[in-house]
Amino acid sequence: ETLQRIVSTLANKNDEIHNFIDMLNHTIKNVQVNSSNAISELDEEFDGLYSILDEMKGSMASTIQQEEACKIQALQ
Repeated sequence: ETLQRIVSTLANKNDEIHNFIDMLNHTIKNVQVNSSNAISELDEEFDGLYSILDEMKGSMASTIQQEEACKIQALQ
């Protein structure tokens, strides 16, 4: 009877351990998915920011070139 209780307790603990391992594996998968989503969103955000900066660069370069042309023309 004592041996049966010990075996039963060990079987229950084994089930608990397997359930805990399953829960950890599920948590790991969720962390991986969340991390991947966060990286994708970050990539999109930086791509958008780069695009805006590139447009601003073009606009500022154009303004500088126009000012240069006006100044050179005024000096000539």
